[in-house]
Formats: sequence, C-alpha cells, structure tokens
Amino acid sequence: MSSTPPATAILVADVGNTRIGLGLWTGDQLLHVHRVDGARPAHWPAVIESIWSEIEPAATRAAAICSVHPERGRALADKILELCGVEPQFVGPDLPLPLKVAYQNTTELGPDRVCAAAAAFARHGAACAVASLGTATTVDFVDDQGCFQGGTILPGLDMSCEALHTFTARLPRIQPLTPQSPIGQTTFDAIAAGVAYAQVGAIREIVERFAGVANAWPQLILTGGAAEPIAELADFVDQVMPDLCLIGTGLAYERAAGTRE
Repeated sequence: MSSTPPATAILVADVGNTRIGLGLWTGDQLLHVHRVDGARPAHWPAVIESIWSEIEPAATRAAAICSVHPERGRALADKILELCGVEPQFVGPDLPLPLKVAYQNTTELGPDRVCAAAAAFARHGAACAVASLGTATTVDFVDDQGCFQGGTILPGLDMSCEALHTFTARLPRIQPLTPQSPIGQTTFDAIAAGVAYAQVGAIREIVERFAGVANAWPQLILTGGAAEPIAELADFVDQVMPDLCLIGTGLAYERAAGTRE
C-alpha cells in the first residue's frame, strides 16, 4: 500500500524563512489561502482550523508541506497533526520532487523552487522561467521537457534594505515599496528605487541569459510576496501567480499518490 494515499482535499503549506502560506488544494484549485508570520506560532492554529473547516465532510483528507525552514516546518507539522489528526508529508523527505531535476546535488536544492517551477510548467506546458520574490529572490529555468535545470539566487528586497542599513553608518532601514521614480530625490526614495530596480534589472538579465542558452525567450512567471509590485515595474513579465509553491505542493502530493502524471 502506498504511504501516500489518494486524497481529494489537501491542506498545503509553504514554510518560508519569513512567512508561512497555507491553503486548500482540491479539484485542481487552490482555495482559502492565508499567510501567517513564521515567527508567531500562536497565530497558526486559527488559520489551520479555518482552512480545515472548509473541507467537505465526505472528502478524503491529507496535508503536505514544502519547507525551507526545518524547525518551523516540523513545528507546523506537529500543530497540524494535533489539530487535524493528519500527519503531514514533506516535499523532499516524504514526497518526491514534482519535476525531473538536473541539479547536481539535490540535497542543496530548496524544494520550494521545484514546487513553484512545477506549478508554472503545469500551467504553461513549455519552457518557462520562474522568479520567486521572497526573503531571497530565485530565478529558475524549466526546459520544454519539464526538467528543472536550475537557476540563480540573490538577495530579496527586504534583505537588500536590511544590508544597506546594517553595513553603513547613516542609511536608514526602510520597508520596500514601489518607487514613484527611478530618480530618488531623498535618501529614502533612492534606497526604495535602488533595491526595486535592482530586482527588475537582475531578473531581466538572468532571463535573457536563460534565453541565450535555450535559444528562445521563456515564459516568465513571478511569484512570492513581492511579485506584484515588481511586476508593475517590469513590462517583460508574462504572468504573476502569487501561490505557485502552494500549488506545486499539491501537485507533489498527487503525483506521489499516483493520481497525477
């Protein structure tokens, strides 16, 4: 008997370094998405119970977690087991990665990158690039055969703001925001413009280099907490899908259960 039984309703979680995303994957739809502060576990139970209560009584239930923060991922799994009576399975240790992977050492590869890429490829069915803008920004490439080839990792918006403040004597700590102009006329505005346009420029350059390797410009999908404000500044983005990792986590569970190719 498979250790991953088929389920019609899957509580999915994306445990990042800052936030935790939770939602319900059912019938090829992601529903009831919530985000909580990863550093505040007291806020988790209400969200878990709210999502779990949305599942139809007749549904077969499961839980799946994609985590890049081992301690918080385990703590979340324990809380889900306590509240819902279901032992969550982790992408990577329990559930195979939902795409073929060309990465040289998969133990170093964040499962969130592959889950996001799997969801993007499932949507487009062709070569694509996925830029995930969270604590770090990753830009990854999936080829036409649906193989995760790898990509790049760079500091995210908030990390960039923190670094400018920490490693200088006078620059203030600001919260990232969409700049009104690329020409900052205050120090605050100059930092906001610098970190935002640095992300735009990096993503453009990286995807252009992917295209040079693939001999074609791939579809570019942005995901993560900062996806929408960065997309406003980048006219070369094809689509914004904030919840790719949660969708990919649902796909990983279904493939492990044998209910999806």
